[in-house]
Amino acid sequence: MKASHVHLSVRDLPDVLKWLDRVWQLKPNFQNAQMAVVPFGPITLVLDSSGENTPATIAFESPSCDEDYRRVIERGATSLEEPTDRPWGVRAAYIKGPGALTFEIEQPLESSGT
Repeated sequence: MKASHVHLSVRDLPDVLKWLDRVWQLKPNFQNAQMAVVPFGPITLVLDSSGENTPATIAFESPSCDEDYRRVIERGATSLEEPTDRPWGVRAAYIKGPGALTFEIEQPLESSGT
């Protein structure tokens, strides 16, 4: 088996889809009033219209965390944390998404040999 998709509930589906298009340049390949299916690399995000927002962090792997962070900030994203090297071997930045969503940009760092 392999990962296929993740369902996330959002209060304002049209707003979330506009934000995903503007900031991440992600577009649904299916959409109706109740849900949208958004390809996201090897998995798919299924956004379900709901009275509640699902808290979740959605991560992108990047060859350059700093460049991709700069790009999404230029497109109007709000930073939660600037790119920083993390002790678990990545450089990561965090972006405030719509509703209760957080987006992470993660760049693997060279192995330190430990």
